[in-house]
Amino acid sequence: MGPEPKRPSRKPSRADARRQAETRNGLMKIAGGLGVVALVAVIWFQVSSSRRDLNPDTLCPAEPESITVLIVDVTDPMNMPQRQDFQNQLAALRNSIPRYGQLIVAKVDATGDKLISPVIVKCNPGTAADENDRTGDPQAVQRKHDTEFVAPLDAAFASISQASGADQSPILESVQSIALTELLTPAASDKPRKIVLVSDLLQNTADISFYGDLPDAGSFTTSAPFRRVRTDLRNVEVELWMLERGDAATTQPRALVDLWDQIIAKQGGTVSRAYNVSG
Repeated sequence: MGPEPKRPSRKPSRADARRQAETRNGLMKIAGGLGVVALVAVIWFQVSSSRRDLNPDTLCPAEPESITVLIVDVTDPMNMPQRQDFQNQLAALRNSIPRYGQLIVAKVDATGDKLISPVIVKCNPGTAADENDRTGDPQAVQRKHDTEFVAPLDAAFASISQASGADQSPILESVQSIALTELLTPAASDKPRKIVLVSDLLQNTADISFYGDLPDAGSFTTSAPFRRVRTDLRNVEVELWMLERGDAATTQPRALVDLWDQIIAKQGGTVSRAYNVSG
């Protein structure tokens, strides 16, 4: 038998075309619905991941994004230019703290049976610039920032600017203390860490004094007194803000900053900035 003759293909009817169109429209609606669900999921993830549960007192999350420690040693009254420049530098430091970054403020003090305690600990909860109307309330975030972060810190800055009149300046002991309690904990070890030391840089205790002739850095950093006050500053950035004294020409030579640079380096830290507070 020969091959069967081909049957002519059936021309799609109007009903077929209508069913195909309905199928396409249905698939497009499903795809559109899935797209909306995906968009909502993305927005929800962004909002939930950008917000943290914050401590009501410190405004800090369980793990701050960064840790900055301000250690202040004001033994003598500052003149007007120094006070203004100091306040300017403090405001700039405060404003540099990123969202969920932590700022710890402490004063130089003797360490005996206990380590020094911070004057204040605060984290930046963010500003209006960190929020948008779709995912949050920018005005509420800004209010929290201004009233619970900026205002308490400014009050603390005013208190630490007052001269202590202390006859000793255990600067190295204070750096050791605050590093042990705030910078060397397991939770802090992988975070960006910084120390800002505000002082005339004249260490003055019974064991170590930088008054008179400054010690040779090499000899000092291998001495027994230094070994007792040294600490681990690896991967810690350090800023030195030097408050000049009235007798700075004789008590605070350039070699004083160089000595501190080598002291910090011996402990593994890096001095990123040395600044003379104006006045």
